[in-house]
Amino acid sequence: MFSVLRWFLVNACRMTLSASLIFSGAVKMIDPRGTEYKIKDYAVAFGLDDLLGLYMPLLLSMALALAEFCLGVNLLFGSNRRWTSRVVLLFFMLFTPFTLYLAIENPVSDCGCFGDAWVLTNWQTFGKNVLLLTCAILVCIYYKLQTRLISEHAQWLVSLYNWMYAFTLTLYCVYTLPVIDFRPYHIGADIYAKMQWDDTDRIPPITDLVISDPVTGEDMTDSIVSDQGWKFLIVAPRLENADDGVMDRLAELTEYCEDYGYPLVALTASSDSLIEYWRDITGAEYRFLVADEIPLKTMIRSNPGVILLNGSVVANKWASSQIPGQDELVAPLDEMPWMQKPQSTYTQRFFILLSWYLIPLLVLTILDKIWLGIRMLRERKKQDT
Repeated sequence: MFSVLRWFLVNACRMTLSASLIFSGAVKMIDPRGTEYKIKDYAVAFGLDDLLGLYMPLLLSMALALAEFCLGVNLLFGSNRRWTSRVVLLFFMLFTPFTLYLAIENPVSDCGCFGDAWVLTNWQTFGKNVLLLTCAILVCIYYKLQTRLISEHAQWLVSLYNWMYAFTLTLYCVYTLPVIDFRPYHIGADIYAKMQWDDTDRIPPITDLVISDPVTGEDMTDSIVSDQGWKFLIVAPRLENADDGVMDRLAELTEYCEDYGYPLVALTASSDSLIEYWRDITGAEYRFLVADEIPLKTMIRSNPGVILLNGSVVANKWASSQIPGQDELVAPLDEMPWMQKPQSTYTQRFFILLSWYLIPLLVLTILDKIWLGIRMLRERKKQDT
């Protein structure tokens, strides 16, 4: 009876760890830029921003996403049980004291372990890690009790597939935009409505967006967000780090807006001198307005990126690698083929991502079971002869 209870407890802890790591890793894979920004916040809080440089936070973000996701899947399938259990235990032995320090000192508002999908306070994060550390200790001690869902001979193939899938999805979301957007500026969101307090006095999703004229200081938030009609926003949180390889596309977008009378403004947190420098090197003729860097990074995970508003509703978003050019901007927005096509819901995108992951994995698992069956038949035939 005790052995059965111990087996059940070990595998329950294993599944708890697996679910947490897969979810945490998947959220970071979908939004690697968000984790990059959080790592930069940590670097600034601990005075390490100069040490990390420009690209290291993004590389750390990608590495953390892949590690969490693949460790979680290994736990789920019971692959490389001893190695995986030890690495997971080490992972939580390192992060649990760190989250205790975050809870006590509060250098950042939240740890960002689940991104924008599920925001936890620092004390909630510490409590979660204490629970997961306890699970990791039990799973590491009794790693042999983990039930395998894949044979030992095929576990390397499943692990390789997990790394390839995770790396491909993460890289895609780095160069485009998150395939699932958990932030209040997602496509279809009404920004003006999300800035308003309701009757229950609950804090609205957007509280920090203030757009102003850099010359006069006039508050332009309402005119940008709530005015009716189509409008394009070029969002560049930091012009000094912006991709200047999109000059031609932005020039073509500017010409398109002038031809059809669509307002086009750029939002940035950079100084007046950097705005003028950007104008000099790009020939930008659009108007610049300023806002805080944090809401601009929340609006779009690209520097620069483009947001299309219809009134106060987000109609479309493009990363710097996706900004439509002259060959696509050939008609008024109401007649554009890509505007007529309905946007897929986040539920649909989730199931598409899940299908792309599970179908090949299911095929590998079935082939593994078939191969095991063939081997067992061969062994029986040898024993009979």
